[in-house]
Amino acid sequence: TKRPYDNSASSQRARILEHFSKCPRLSTIEARDEKGILHPCGRIMELRKMGHKIDTHWIKAPDLNGVLHRIGLYVYQGFEDRGTYGQV
Repeated sequence: TKRPYDNSASSQRARILEHFSKCPRLSTIEARDEKGILHPCGRIMELRKMGHKIDTHWIKAPDLNGVLHRIGLYVYQGFEDRGTYGQV
């Protein structure tokens, strides 16, 4: 069966950017549960190295089982062109 998306790091970064184009906020739990990105902080770090300005705010939110966690809420602030040295 065909998977709904490619699980490569570049595909995960593209899904995050697509989300940010519609909504500037994405939490760790949303990235995992809704976007299939199991290590969102790694993808956010890569996007930052590419020139995307993304802030991290720490919040408490429940997982699917209702257990409260301290998680990252990533807030997209735009893109800063850094030339070629920021490529991943």
